[in-house]
This record gives sequence, structure tokens and C-alpha cells, in this order.
Amino acid sequence: MEAYDKGQPYEQADDSYVIFFCNFDPFQLGQQRYVLHKHIDEIPEQIIEDGQTDILFNVPSLRHDVDPKMQAFLDMIAQREVEATDPLVVKLKERIAVVKRNRKWRSEYMRRSVYEMDQEMREKKIREGERRIRDGKREILEGKRELQKSKHEIKEGQDRLKEKEQLIQEREQKLHENQQTIIKTSIEAMRALNIDKTTI
Repeated sequence: MEAYDKGQPYEQADDSYVIFFCNFDPFQLGQQRYVLHKHIDEIPEQIIEDGQTDILFNVPSLRHDVDPKMQAFLDMIAQREVEATDPLVVKLKERIAVVKRNRKWRSEYMRRSVYEMDQEMREKKIREGERRIRDGKREILEGKRELQKSKHEIKEGQDRLKEKEQLIQEREQKLHENQQTIIKTSIEAMRALNIDKTTI
């Protein structure tokens, strides 16, 4: 709304830039800087030239893909060691020293630092929870595999037991048949010898 005067054509509006300094990788793609423009969903390669640009910096990144002045600024934000040669760096260091001496600003700085630490702790807990969920899912999957394996082994054991029982039954049946044959043969042999029926 403030980029151009009332009644002025939209095309004459000044370009606008929104810059984010993130203490994390906003898209998890490993870039140090992300430059975003609008595009048409149905035609992704068609960029909308409306003069609006979003720039996101991944402050913890160590890629050094930006110019030296911006790199020095990012290093200061990340509290990395920076040589005080660039005028902007010198001015920022002086300003930081003033802020640290100011009780009200120092209190605000500490409050923000505590907030950031809380935020990091929450993110760490979330990552830990996600890791535990992944580990739990993996253990459940392994348990299911072990259970399936045990069921298979039990099924194979039951099948082997049935085969043995059937073999025992067949052997008992064969033994019984042999016994009957021996008895019949003995009786016939005694009859052939004219042995008394009562004795037989």
C-alpha cells in the first residue's frame, strides 16, 4: 500500500524485498540463501514479475555463498569470530557493546536468548520424539517379522509332528498286521501237525 501513491498504476510501484534471517535451514536443502518469487502453480516455470522478492538466509550455514560483507554480517549474527575491518561490522560491534551496557536492552536481549534456548530445547525434544517414534516403528516392524518367523517355525514343527505321528501309526498298524500274520501262521502250522484244538 505504501509502495506507490493513490491512483498510480500498479506497474509503477517500487520493488519490495522481505528478508528473513533464520537460525535454522528453513527448507532443509542445505543452501545458505534462498531467493523466492511467485510462480503459477499450473506452470511452475512461469515466474510472476511483480517486483516482490523474499530472501531467506540460513545463518548457521558455513557454505560462504554470499559476498564477504553479507558473510561478515551473518557471522556476527551466528556469533562467529569476525575481523573488525568492514565499517558495518565495526558499527555493529559498537552498537552491540552499547546494548550490552544498557540494562533495559540487556534484559530484553536475555529474554530473547532464553526464548531462543527454549525454542531450541523444544525443537530438540521434537526431534528426539520423532527419533523415538521411528525407532519404535522399526522395533514394531522387527517384532512383527520375528512373530511371523516364529509362527512359521511353529507351523513347520506342527507339520513335522503330524508326519511323525502318522509314521508311528503306520508302524503300529504294520506291527499289528505282522502279529496277526504270525498268529495265523502258527495256528496253521500246529493244525498241520495235528495238535489238539484245545491246546491250540
